[in-house]
Amino acid sequence: MQPNNLTALNFEDIKSSIKSYLRTRNEFSDYDFEGSSLSYLIDILAYNTYYTSFNANMAMNEAFLPSATVRDNVVNVAKLLNYVPRSVVASKGCLKLDVQTSQTAGAYPSSVTLKKGPVSSGGNYIFNILEDITTTVNTTTGLATFDNVMVQEGSVVTFQYVVNTFASQVYKVPSEDADISTLSVRVKPNESSTTSDLYSLTDTITDLTAVTRAYFLSEGEDMRYEVKFGDDTAGRALKDGEVVILEYLVCSGTEANEISSFSFIGTITDNIGNNYAGADVTLTVKEKSQLGSAAETLESIKYNAPRYYSAQYRAVTAQDYALITKKVYANADSVVAYGGDSLTPPIYGKVYIAIKTKTGSLLNDATKKTIAADLRKYAMASIDPVIIDPEEMYLYIKVFGQYDPGTASNTSDIKTNIQNGINDWASQSQINNFNSTFRAQAFEKAVTLSDKSISDVSLQLSVLKYINPNTNQTNTYCIATGADLYDSAPSNSDGTTCKKEPVLLSGPFRTADRPGIDQQFEDDGFGNLRTFYNTGNKKVYTNNAAGTVNYSTGQICFGPINIIGAGNDVPPSGAINITDSTTGSGSVTNPDLLPSGLAIPVLFIPANVSTIPAATPGTIINVINPEVTVVPVGTTPPPTIPLNSLTPQTFVTVPSTITVADISNNGDLTTSSCF
Repeated sequence: MQPNNLTALNFEDIKSSIKSYLRTRNEFSDYDFEGSSLSYLIDILAYNTYYTSFNANMAMNEAFLPSATVRDNVVNVAKLLNYVPRSVVASKGCLKLDVQTSQTAGAYPSSVTLKKGPVSSGGNYIFNILEDITTTVNTTTGLATFDNVMVQEGSVVTFQYVVNTFASQVYKVPSEDADISTLSVRVKPNESSTTSDLYSLTDTITDLTAVTRAYFLSEGEDMRYEVKFGDDTAGRALKDGEVVILEYLVCSGTEANEISSFSFIGTITDNIGNNYAGADVTLTVKEKSQLGSAAETLESIKYNAPRYYSAQYRAVTAQDYALITKKVYANADSVVAYGGDSLTPPIYGKVYIAIKTKTGSLLNDATKKTIAADLRKYAMASIDPVIIDPEEMYLYIKVFGQYDPGTASNTSDIKTNIQNGINDWASQSQINNFNSTFRAQAFEKAVTLSDKSISDVSLQLSVLKYINPNTNQTNTYCIATGADLYDSAPSNSDGTTCKKEPVLLSGPFRTADRPGIDQQFEDDGFGNLRTFYNTGNKKVYTNNAAGTVNYSTGQICFGPINIIGAGNDVPPSGAINITDSTTGSGSVTNPDLLPSGLAIPVLFIPANVSTIPAATPGTIINVINPEVTVVPVGTTPPPTIPLNSLTPQTFVTVPSTITVADISNNGDLTTSSCF
């Protein structure tokens, strides 16, 4: 009899299979296996088969990326896909250093240099710079400023190898906690040489020649990275006696995050040779330490490796651009990319990449240009990558919960439970990220389930977006709402025939022709925007054709108009001349004094409050911390459509939102200066 259960891996199944086979033999047809010594031999055979099959099964599982569980095996399979797992990343801080230099022979030095190595200490950690930084000195005051100095936590380590081509050499980074993004690889001709060549990291051989000084990187055993060099065909090969110098940071990863107090411990010298100690240096913390992270997890490697392989180090699809962006810019928390042909009107030849950073801050122009330049290496044909900021859309929700007084009486506890339920909903719904959609039914369900006394829930919902005008420039500004707007029915509430209620309202702003008074804009219900200012309880309209609104598409266009102030950023008296204090009429006298970084909040009512989609692929939906009102059962709730109750002026500054992820964001309208 041939064995017929070859897939049995359980010990008892294997044992039973052996007994079944033996019973087919005449000698054991009526044998009592359990009561005989033969049962011990059967146990031994079953155990041996069990362990053999288990090891064979595990060995096969470890050969495939989805089923592998041992990190070295996962890394080895990912290596076949040319994927290098991310190492531990050093925490980074942003500092400003003001140095008061001293005179020599009656004159201040022309420049000062912040030396490579330790710069500051914070907590129990040391923060470094990896290259010298030089800045000029004010020849009048002797003050020198190092602005936006990015320091990285850790210890600078240098390790050397002498090349021996007759042996099988592996150039390992010996430290497990090395931040590979800081790795510098140099090669000098011999041990006594004082000069060296800098080698650059490469992950493809398409642009390599026989003399290209490049190296390849891979993760080896025990999370220690290995450096490999060319073969004189794809990259220059090393020669006997040359010295390989590896320099990198050994860091603490996430442990060094959230440090906000630093002390200067660095070395600063001027061009004359004078050194400056801590008493001569004023240190200002611009950004607390952040972005430190642990090494890439197994789950992340399994997810990313095949996707990077599918991109084949070229960007063709929008998904390719999104994946490669996360590779070239480590501060990217979430990335979305979409072609310009999907826009209205379409823009051909461009792909737009919106980046949500781990710090929650916006990218500065220099960083955007650097990322775009890195992406062009992978771009196909004449496609131009454009890095943009995410579009922020805020949902302003008022929650009215009715509770049963017979089951609860403490409204404070009910409000707390509702807030906790909303926070749980936010973490499960992936709100505050790209490709998110707000669904009122799920939100209301979370509120209802948050406390057993709640019997009914009603919502008032409006949407908030910002217009960011250019100061003292005549422009038209358009915003997309992502869905159609509420179209109010005609009424005669003020005696006017066929009057319609406004469904959108802006925050205050000032214009070049009326610099002395706050204006706002609203719609007239028929597709036109109009500007006005308030005199007591009366609206005085200044322009009945200040823009257009399409209720069907949600497209709002404001202008042309010249904005010189918005919200609390009003023009100072030295910048304007006011000729009429009542109407605010006047002119701009000194444009250099006008405020910048303007933001005008616009609050509007969507037609369908049950589902709020993102306006564009690059839009992030944020939920403002809701206003919660708790009333007994039987109380009449307010109307669902919040007509005549729009208050965008309360959002002159960015409101606090429901926090889903632990990011460092100060919540103002400024952008990050360092990251």
